[in-house]
Amino acid sequence: MKRYILLLATFALFALPATAFADAITFNITPTAPNTNNNTDNTNESDYAGGANQFDLDHHRAYTWRISNILIPPGHIITGASITFRGIANWDTTANQLFVHLLNTANNSGIASVVDASGVPVTTISDFFAGANSLGPSPGVDNILLFQRGFNMVGQGPGANWAGPGNYVAQDFTHQFTPAQLAALAAFISQGNNLAFGFDPDCHYWNNGISFTIYTEPAPVPEPATLALLGTGLVSGGAYLRRRKNKTDK
Repeated sequence: MKRYILLLATFALFALPATAFADAITFNITPTAPNTNNNTDNTNESDYAGGANQFDLDHHRAYTWRISNILIPPGHIITGASITFRGIANWDTTANQLFVHLLNTANNSGIASVVDASGVPVTTISDFFAGANSLGPSPGVDNILLFQRGFNMVGQGPGANWAGPGNYVAQDFTHQFTPAQLAALAAFISQGNNLAFGFDPDCHYWNNGISFTIYTEPAPVPEPATLALLGTGLVSGGAYLRRRKNKTDK
């Protein structure tokens, strides 16, 4: 009888709707600044100045990247998201920062930017999107900070980032959205199928492209009829075992 119940449960399990593989929806930012030294750059060379797919992140400007017409597959839920910077590096060794915000929209389609600093070098570390700004919503429910981080080059003397003389250490960096950031992402998309990123680099950050990926999978929806069949079978099997046990006891 135990074998009968096990077979019934196995049948019900395989009768449940098959879970499709998770989907990944990726958006790549439009390159705006080619490799500035006109070579196929090695990310650890002392003259590293970005790759062929570089998106300009100049320390004198703040940028928005608006992504429109984001379509989540019907019946799917968002399970993760990430933004990746390929081959990113600070152009000098000072303690600069890149501020990255998630916005529910931006004032311009595609890519837009404004001048937010002057002088060479830029010595003030500040976040353009942390207050009222001309590119997108001010901080609040429609504007959240994803992260701030430095991507320093190295090679001008021993220290925390020392990697030998003349070595520029570019890196691929991926930020995985936190649960709270995923909730904001889903809310922004539900309001109009678009969202935007705000980038404020307080140094010139060489890179080889930026991409954004949303991960989805079907929402689990078991079939009621199948669950009822499983429940009925297990109840019937249990009743049979009890009757059999009672007969044995007598």
